[in-house]
Amino acid sequence: MSIPVRTGTDELIPAVVYALNELRKLSVSTNFHYSKTVERAVWSGPKGTPTVTDCVINAANASDLATSLTLCKEIRANAIMHLKDAVAHKVNDTTISGIAAEPTDLATGITCANSIKSLYETHRASTTFHANADATNTITSANATDQTSLNTLLNELKTDINAHTAGALGGYSLRLVDP
Repeated sequence: MSIPVRTGTDELIPAVVYALNELRKLSVSTNFHYSKTVERAVWSGPKGTPTVTDCVINAANASDLATSLTLCKEIRANAIMHLKDAVAHKVNDTTISGIAAEPTDLATGITCANSIKSLYETHRASTTFHANADATNTITSANATDQTSLNTLLNELKTDINAHTAGALGGYSLRLVDP
């Protein structure tokens, strides 16, 4: 059976996007995600191909307070974007509210990094959100308590979260957006 669609209208677009994304889900195999989380996609024209920027943590590794705050802010932003991605996941992760506020000093950096660790560890192991649980990219660092342990935790969060978000099918799913 086929779905009737009027020619000359855009009513087919949502159906095609839905069908494509559902087909991708059938091919997930051992991946965690149906698609990588995309930070930005820029189209080169009405029939061009997009230039895609994946959601990846690129800040320098933490080695002092300034670099740890920069890295923590980027990890936090990446985590929020990834957790809200209902195309990469079965459903978006609503536990996002557990992430602490953006850090401004050592104490808030420690609080933020520890909250991200806790949320990430629950998220990566979940089959509520993932096609398959991620048993590989676990955080082994202890919770941060000082600058040294904060640097260690943030550097591991960067490595493991980047590996986790990359655990997707090749190519990309589509997401409908308002003009």
